[in-house]
Amino acid sequence: MKRLFFVAAMLISAISFSQNTGLVVGKIMDAEVNNAPLVLANVTIKGTETKVDTDQTGLFVFENLEAGDYTLVCSFVGYETKEINIHVDAFEPTELKFSLAASTISFDELALLTATAENNNKTLPQG
Repeated sequence: MKRLFFVAAMLISAISFSQNTGLVVGKIMDAEVNNAPLVLANVTIKGTETKVDTDQTGLFVFENLEAGDYTLVCSFVGYETKEINIHVDAFEPTELKFSLAASTISFDELALLTATAENNNKTLPQG
């Protein structure tokens, strides 16, 4: 009987302590192409090393986050980077859904990039 009580007490304490972290679930869509999912978009928590990539459906998940306020930085090659402020609650998952728009580049920027690439190519040793 003592063993059963001990096992029950350990199980209850493990379950109650595991509920002290929050969950963020989100979906990133393409604003340019009928809200198609952005596959392998990068999502980081600003100021930390924590990052995840979206899956084939555009979904990402952050688990075991302490309750509090965070800033998510969402990026994808060729798209504008977006920062989103969120609040994480230990007892309720935070759900997000948003779109990223394609970034634009001016002709001046394109000319500068092309000139820089040509100069770098000329300085490389040929062999």
